Amino acid sequence: MAEKPRIIGIDLGTTNTLVAYVKNRVPKVVPTDKGNLILPSVVALSPKGDLIIGGIAKDQVVTNPRNTIYGAKRLIGRKYESKIVQELKSYFTYDIVEGPDGDAAVSLAGRVYSLPEISAMVLGQVKTMAEQFLGGQIQEAIISVPAYYNDNQRQAVKEAGQLAGFDVKRIVNEPTAAALAYGFNRGLDQKVLVYDLGGGTFDVSVLQLTGNVFEVLCTGGDTFLGGIDFDNRIIDYVLAAFKKEHGVDLSQSPIAMQRIKNAAEAAKIDLTLIPNVVIELPYIEERKGKPMDLKVPLSREQLNSLTGDLVDRTFALCDEVLTEKGIARSQIDEVILVGGQSRMPLVQQQIQRHFGKAPRKGVHPDECVALGAALLGDSLGQIDAVTLIDALSMPIGYALPTGRFRKIIEKNHRIPTTKSFRLPPPREQGAPFIEMDIYQGDSELIVDNEYLGTVKVPAANVGKRIDFKLDEECLLHVAVEDAGEPREVSLATRDTPEMLKKAIAEELAKRTQRDERTAAEKGGLFSSIKRLLGGGG
Repeated sequence: MAEKPRIIGIDLGTTNTLVAYVKNRVPKVVPTDKGNLILPSVVALSPKGDLIIGGIAKDQVVTNPRNTIYGAKRLIGRKYESKIVQELKSYFTYDIVEGPDGDAAVSLAGRVYSLPEISAMVLGQVKTMAEQFLGGQIQEAIISVPAYYNDNQRQAVKEAGQLAGFDVKRIVNEPTAAALAYGFNRGLDQKVLVYDLGGGTFDVSVLQLTGNVFEVLCTGGDTFLGGIDFDNRIIDYVLAAFKKEHGVDLSQSPIAMQRIKNAAEAAKIDLTLIPNVVIELPYIEERKGKPMDLKVPLSREQLNSLTGDLVDRTFALCDEVLTEKGIARSQIDEVILVGGQSRMPLVQQQIQRHFGKAPRKGVHPDECVALGAALLGDSLGQIDAVTLIDALSMPIGYALPTGRFRKIIEKNHRIPTTKSFRLPPPREQGAPFIEMDIYQGDSELIVDNEYLGTVKVPAANVGKRIDFKLDEECLLHVAVEDAGEPREVSLATRDTPEMLKKAIAEELAKRTQRDERTAAEKGGLFSSIKRLLGGGG
């Protein structure tokens, strides 16, 4: 009998990537060639012009920040013209540009790379690591994604896996994979809440575990709330402290900023174990030919004050998800922590306070997603296979002529599923085609949601049935009735639909007011920083 193809589970993270395999039904993480269990999700162009990946790429981020790509997970699968990408551009030291298909892309030494290409390089490195460690070729993989990823982002991750040479057997939501690592083959009957606070995203999912059936009851999150945001608060604090002492603004120096960024992340990690640190960076800048050193003390208490509102946001999202499904906090049997930022003592204290129970120990927050993905892959095709019943994290629908969003499949709807409705008439009377722009998101307005693509069919199809079908990976398929049978149609993607361009233009007109409001909020943050620094300007 032919040996079953080896399949691995991959946690493609904002900050780090892990890969796991299963042997004798026990999942284990594959070490890197350096003996570490994590591979930094970083791609860079070396000074010699070579593409480098992982730790060696991360090492040059200070000296070569413009040619070092990090945090790609926040950008993948998003349109360049989207509000989110435009707001994010200033947070990165490398060049974010428009790709040929209108997606966000990056530029390295004048060459444009798509985000799936960048992620494929990381996944390719993971593939090589696994093959060297396990011996022999590996073609199949399960890749995890945040539960709150939209269809474009899921498709982009799947494309990245294929570019890396994998047959991607399934895309699985990170909280679901974590629950698998916790509950697989334990014969449990529990409601568990997975609190996933990673480097770049926050997800919360509630699952009913019944034996090896894992049913997602509700899910939610924020793709722009993670460890990076905690780091940024420390960076702001350090910049303010240095300016107060020396009158120098370091934010305009890319190399100084990268050094501060690295030091902020290290200080945050140290403060999970000890109550006080000192951020010291010699020769951070010079004035009149004399070197200036940075030395800023930071306590855990100060860090809690700087980031408490971010932690509060995660629990507001937890409550929102529970309320939507009518689940009381007291009904949660276990809280499982996922993601490096969930190690923060304040997070763990707040979980105890919020849910009346300590988070579950024994589930490794960094490794559980990769381990769960590997377990899912290993169970495929087996008699006692895992059964996953997932849910849609954000509604899917189409744009109305008014710029509003008509939902077709609601949030938390069980998947796989198919929803049918009738094709509306063309937007303009007498037009030869019906063009339906499809979006995904929580807002009632298309400008705040993500454009997925356009269905374009002859006007003669008015009134015929159209199906929105979500498969088990939460990927969208669209079919239009043809001779009484559904015929799948591909989504044509455009740079930006005209209706969306108009909506974005109107949104930009309001931006001045919003910026003033944001400045006021930042003023509140900087006031708290000044207070922590002991007053002063």
